[in-house]
Amino acid sequence: MTARACRLLHVAAALSAGMTIVIVSSVPALAHEPLWGETPTIFGPGVFHPEIRFGFVRRGGNPDPGEEGWEDFEQEYGLQYGINRFVNVRLTLPVMHSEVEQNSAGAVDEALVTGLGDAILEATYRYHLHQETGVHRSQAISFGWKIPTGADDRTAHDGSRLPPSQQPGTGRNGVKIGWAADVEHLTDTTWGGFQYGHELGGEFRKGDTFAADAAYGRWVVRPNTGDDLGVMLAFGVHGEGAASDQLEDGSSAGNSYRVAGIQMTPIITKGRAQYRVGIFVPLARGGDDQMTDFPYELRAGWEMFF
Repeated sequence: MTARACRLLHVAAALSAGMTIVIVSSVPALAHEPLWGETPTIFGPGVFHPEIRFGFVRRGGNPDPGEEGWEDFEQEYGLQYGINRFVNVRLTLPVMHSEVEQNSAGAVDEALVTGLGDAILEATYRYHLHQETGVHRSQAISFGWKIPTGADDRTAHDGSRLPPSQQPGTGRNGVKIGWAADVEHLTDTTWGGFQYGHELGGEFRKGDTFAADAAYGRWVVRPNTGDDLGVMLAFGVHGEGAASDQLEDGSSAGNSYRVAGIQMTPIITKGRAQYRVGIFVPLARGGDDQMTDFPYELRAGWEMFF
């Protein structure tokens, strides 16, 4: 495991140790969702829901002459607010930290790309809710607007402008739509959903993106109230892809890709807080070799509501 992967696990451990003092409640615990995919969960009116996520992936390994590789250590800071029992709004601020390596005639040159990414302001509407003894079913749709808050002028070691997918931002507005559903029982939960993203404008923008997920989680330690410790093990399938970026001269970057595989996410609940650490392993790949050349992706997250 690389040093940066270890750093991610250390961050997750620090979150778990540093946030154990939480405000407890007597309401039943909720398993929010794995680290891949979204949820139709709606928090009640006046409820705040902060969330922090980290992700690590290394693409390309050690690049051969003429090739490129990079490590991504991504962060997301989100705050969700409950307007009523059906609508929540959320603001997400991503932060990028990427180390790009390019092998030129056997000499490896490095470039560091960091900075605030493009913010996303999103609303989720739960249009279906069915509750009976021991069963909870819901479905929701979401619509988000991507705001160009991130820098889009980062360059490689040779001074060339990096493509949009390797920039903190793109300088473009965009839209994001999604659908999510879940079925929750006393002993387990099933999730499903998809997301689609599109950037507006002409030159220099990311290609359209999509993601689809299906997951199943079962309580290993089931909490009877929010005061109790709960441990759920979730696993499922995740697929994602993107069309090619468009460069500033209107040409294609030729970096479209598709990847699908399996993920596993342990979810720990205690009081009003949840902690998650997960791994995604790709099993099927297509398109750009560099975008799909990674053995695994690690993620960690913390969230609470008050």
